[in-house]
Amino acid sequence: MNKKELLKVVGSVEQIGGVRDFTFNDGKSKGVRAIEVNTGVIRFTILPDRCLDIAQAYFKDEAVSWISKTGITDSRYYEKDGLGFLRGFYGGLVTTCGLKNIGSPTDNLGLHDRIANIPAEKISVFSDWIDDEYVIKVSGQVRQSVVFGENLVLKRTITTKLFSDSFTLEDVFVNEGFEDENVAIAYHCNFGYPLVCDGAKIVNVPEDIAHITGPIHGKTEECIGVDLTGEVATVGIKNDHMGAYITYKRDTMPDFLIWKMLGESEYVVGLEPRTTNFGGKNIEKNNKYVALKPFEEYKSYLKFEFKKEN
Repeated sequence: MNKKELLKVVGSVEQIGGVRDFTFNDGKSKGVRAIEVNTGVIRFTILPDRCLDIAQAYFKDEAVSWISKTGITDSRYYEKDGLGFLRGFYGGLVTTCGLKNIGSPTDNLGLHDRIANIPAEKISVFSDWIDDEYVIKVSGQVRQSVVFGENLVLKRTITTKLFSDSFTLEDVFVNEGFEDENVAIAYHCNFGYPLVCDGAKIVNVPEDIAHITGPIHGKTEECIGVDLTGEVATVGIKNDHMGAYITYKRDTMPDFLIWKMLGESEYVVGLEPRTTNFGGKNIEKNNKYVALKPFEEYKSYLKFEFKKEN
């Protein structure tokens, strides 16, 4: 429907979609700001207080993202040492990992470092007509900085349209310091039930790792590196009635990891575009960082799309 056709049948776009800005008010999520975007087809919740990452996501009112047993957790509960990151790892459709470490903890940096626990600033929410399209855009900045150390800024923009079954996430990482900085980035994209179910498959990966089973008692996690080719890669998960897909540019995210955790309660498949296949101490040992000179930018792009299958 174009603008004129739609406004003949509704007095407000909010009847069928739009943006809702609210704050959680209970438990460890109390005080966390949330921005829910609803296109009428997909619905997802952005958390400005957690790096503008994305928590819940739904396609035609069916859940597609995984939410862990921690639930949405305010960043003030962040435990930086060792595996303490997991105490507030709610999962969600997107958790950003970095910017100085991804993967295993080191002597100085915890699991996946701290960017996912830093609140964003300069938040902008746009939802209005541009010609005949109702555009929804949420943007902001996240600064990871320390006295005598890095001054890294993530500028994020998330964009979609009314009636759309997709959205884009565009990031610009900027070194605003006067020294070279080494950076590592991963997008921890987490999918859960009912999208993840017995018989579902991971799309566009080797057949021997594509199959998904039901929950298995005592099952431990699997981290599987996959060699993808081409300038642009599309990966996803589908079952017999719906699918979720990520398309991204491999020039900035050249490596890809599948995180399979098919245990009871922890029942999740993560699809992870990232800058390197090395984690923790091995990043430094093998010098597999992205090197950013003073005021240099590093851009990345992901598109999330959801489809009805069969």
